[in-house]
Amino acid sequence: MKQTLYILTIFLLTLNAQAQNDVSEYVGTYGDMILANGEFGGTELELKADGTFRLRTTDYVYPQTFKDYTNEGQWILKDGEVILNPDLKRREPTVNITEKQIGLKDSIEIKVNHYIELYENQNLIEKRKTEFELLTLYFNKRRKYKHLTRQWLKEGSCAWAPRIRNRVNLDSTNTFRIAKNDSEKIGIYTYGFTDFVELKTENKNSDYYEINIVIPIDKERMPRNKKVIIKGNRAYFYEIKGKVKKSLNHLWKKTA
Repeated sequence: MKQTLYILTIFLLTLNAQAQNDVSEYVGTYGDMILANGEFGGTELELKADGTFRLRTTDYVYPQTFKDYTNEGQWILKDGEVILNPDLKRREPTVNITEKQIGLKDSIEIKVNHYIELYENQNLIEKRKTEFELLTLYFNKRRKYKHLTRQWLKEGSCAWAPRIRNRVNLDSTNTFRIAKNDSEKIGIYTYGFTDFVELKTENKNSDYYEINIVIPIDKERMPRNKKVIIKGNRAYFYEIKGKVKKSLNHLWKKTA
């Protein structure tokens, strides 16, 4: 009996040591831009041996602001991938449409209401209606899209910035009209989305659609169940449509 317990103890200690060795391969600091002083600019991710992390990165909700946020939390290794804050569920936007008939003959009127739910320390602290900067709608097919924006949003501020096509400048009412069509579905995309959200319309005779969008945001911009794929000295961090893509720029592991 004693011999069996001894063998079992040695086996468990061996497994624990192997797990620690596996994790140790990932411990370190990763970044995507090395400054003149040898430090990382841009995104910097430090994975610590005690299972905690420190992350500095640009606002993932509104990247056009170029504002950096710094967070700390827990990380685990699961199926060979690093997960930041695995216990925090990702926040998802909600969208709904109200339809009605208002007697328009040749057009459809669309109104967009955009709300922000702001969270701090996991608690909802504020919900407010906001003026969105850029929002894309399409009707039935993605090629039939409109970019809803504001008159004050100027083009050409950067040489590499693409021109905003099919642009519709909205005023404070957030209302515009399009030619009447048989809309079966409407796709919506804006900052805070990982991909288009599609909603089916209910009545082909509707000539008024009111779209309500709610974007939940952590004030601290903490990562929530964020996956990082690490291969050797490379850490794949950036995402497209909510998934890490190895085709995007990767982070380099800092060497001594």
